[in-house]
Amino acid sequence: MSELMNSTNHRLEPLQTWGAYVGHTKGAIPTDQLGQLLLFVLGIGLLWRVLRRFLLPKPIPGIPYIEASANNILGDIPAMLEHIKATDGTFVTYLRSAMDRLNSPVVQVFMFPFGKPLVLLGDFAEAHDLLLHREHEFDRSATLGDLLLGILPNHHVHLPTGVQWKAQRLLIRDLMTPSFLHNIAGPVLYKSAANLIELWRTKARIADGRPFDAHHDLYNFALDAMSGFTFGHGFDHSTVRRAVEAIQGIDGSAQEVLRSKGTKEDPITFPHVKAADLMWAFEELTQLVAYLLGNPFPHLTWAYVMRKPASKKANRIKEEFIRGELRRAVQRLDHEGGEKPASAVDYIVAREKTLAEKAGRKPDFFSAMIVDEVFGIVYTGHETTSTMLSWAVKYLADTPSAQSKLRDALHAQFAEAKAEGRAPTVQEITSKQVPWLEATIEESLRCSATAPSIDRMALVDTQILGYHIPKGTVVSQPCSGPSITMPAFSIDDTLRSPTSLAALRDGGTVPPNWKPEGITTWKPERWLVTGSDGRVEFNPKAGPQVAFGLGTRGCYGKRLTYVESRILLTLLVWNFELLQCAPQISRLTARIAMFG
Repeated sequence: MSELMNSTNHRLEPLQTWGAYVGHTKGAIPTDQLGQLLLFVLGIGLLWRVLRRFLLPKPIPGIPYIEASANNILGDIPAMLEHIKATDGTFVTYLRSAMDRLNSPVVQVFMFPFGKPLVLLGDFAEAHDLLLHREHEFDRSATLGDLLLGILPNHHVHLPTGVQWKAQRLLIRDLMTPSFLHNIAGPVLYKSAANLIELWRTKARIADGRPFDAHHDLYNFALDAMSGFTFGHGFDHSTVRRAVEAIQGIDGSAQEVLRSKGTKEDPITFPHVKAADLMWAFEELTQLVAYLLGNPFPHLTWAYVMRKPASKKANRIKEEFIRGELRRAVQRLDHEGGEKPASAVDYIVAREKTLAEKAGRKPDFFSAMIVDEVFGIVYTGHETTSTMLSWAVKYLADTPSAQSKLRDALHAQFAEAKAEGRAPTVQEITSKQVPWLEATIEESLRCSATAPSIDRMALVDTQILGYHIPKGTVVSQPCSGPSITMPAFSIDDTLRSPTSLAALRDGGTVPPNWKPEGITTWKPERWLVTGSDGRVEFNPKAGPQVAFGLGTRGCYGKRLTYVESRILLTLLVWNFELLQCAPQISRLTARIAMFG
């Protein structure tokens, strides 16, 4: 656009000079040529006006929007970038600010140049209704699929809800049963958590009261845990285990050098530990998703990104490893009959054989679809969990009273382990409910918004809260914002759908809105109630929280995240007192890495 306008300005200046000498100076431009030139310039100007009007965002009539964004070819993108720069915010905080600025539970933003507006729905009750009771009107949008296109092109996330989606989902259907989670996943997750405890104990001893970075360790823990869950207890590429061995190998003089740098309040920086090639590949691929977030042209960007040497190498390592694990799983299936799967891969291979026999076809154990379903477990499982756990550790460190109450509750529930001077076993953790632990996890999910938003696409022309929603429009429910982490909008019940109203009535399925006072504060107690017997109980319906979505297309790995979080938070709080860092390094600043 700027090149065209500069060219136009460049032609206008000599026109004024030439025009002063027409018909009077030798060599002057003939009048007919000058007229043609003027017509050409006017035509270009008219064409640009028409083209600009064509390229400007097309608001959906009736839905509030920011007028300045509607008059910009790039829509809300310039305003969003300015917001991020000025507030150290994110894409999500900009969406929240748009709803706040327009003072409406339904607004539209223009995030995709030359594309349709994105409609934001800032009301949990109506989002609950949309996700659970209006699945004939709304389906999973392509937003998440586009985000994962480069690393999971054949995953079921790309499919609309229907026969093919259900058939592909059957491959992983029973991985989230209590039996599989407690007997197969539990011990693997516990092993990964124990490695992290050992790493932090070693780091804490060397740091001698100094803070150290925890986020990347939690990221590596989650990646180790999900890889172990997927490939089995014998998975030996653990990044955290490597870090334990490397940090324990630092001699006394080297430890003194580490402690000598900076002040007592400055974080101590431990040497970087190189991950195994496989874990490097997994991390390289998963971090590409952050590069795509907010990109208006995901298909083109993925085509470019996946041609980079590092991306190609990482993808090749990932493919070769997964196919090798599938081959070994097929061999175990042939030898043992698949009666006792020891990993997610074992289960998927056995499931493919069963489905093939029922369909009268030959099993295709090494299809691109199965490879992507396997890697999809690793990716989607570790990203959400590592994000939530990072926030939970931060919140607990900043709220000593809540941390103490959680520790006391754990000691009371696992009294035998406390008396014996040991940590609770995986069987103890997975077989008992600790209300304070459940509340800590739920509140961390509410406040951290591990998934920035839940998106659905309108399959038909419809309405939300009285606003017309054309077919093909994507409606996004931010996972943090009005009625979740901000006070709810006051909405006339006559605007709600009949199913939404029914769910809101006494005894309905929609949790009540949180009270406005203190809604932005991390407070696990909000999820606790006193039962008729006087005992404290966890109430999962105390208020809105939508981190995992709802309905048929809700997050498949929700149960796994809870099991993993229970195990790690129990062991962390049992073994450590998490201390608050100095103000200069203790900020509540988000970084978006994925949404689901």
